[in-house]
Amino acid sequence: MAELGEAGRPSVEIRKYANRRLYDTGRSRYVTLDDVARMVGEGTRVRVLTAGKGATDITRQVLAQIVFESESTDGLLDEGLLRRLIELRRHPERGVLSRHIAGALETFPQTPRKSAPSPDYLRRNDARARIDALQTRIERLISEIDRNRR
Repeated sequence: MAELGEAGRPSVEIRKYANRRLYDTGRSRYVTLDDVARMVGEGTRVRVLTAGKGATDITRQVLAQIVFESESTDGLLDEGLLRRLIELRRHPERGVLSRHIAGALETFPQTPRKSAPSPDYLRRNDARARIDALQTRIERLISEIDRNRR
């Protein structure tokens, strides 16, 4: 079972073995990179360690592997951006670049964790709100008419 990590988010520890298999220690089962990507997408804080005595945190490498393996199908990063990232990886100010990218991503709207309501639902909700507002206004007008009759 996932533990709670930072800000109440579920946290999972995964061990990567020499045979390149990933093992979810909380659920006692092997997982794939797709499983890890799904967990991250659902808001789970995933930590990946090498298996064995000298466990090393390799979370960044595994997350990068997920991003770059998905590039063949998803195409999130264009070739020019990838080339520029490679060029800048040894730049003395790469920490500043990392903070700028992180800041830009923070302003980008997040994908909803649960499925978004359908547009029809949103329209019905909007219509319901307008009807409620009209009903409230009508009730006020009726009250005002009743006061003026007295």
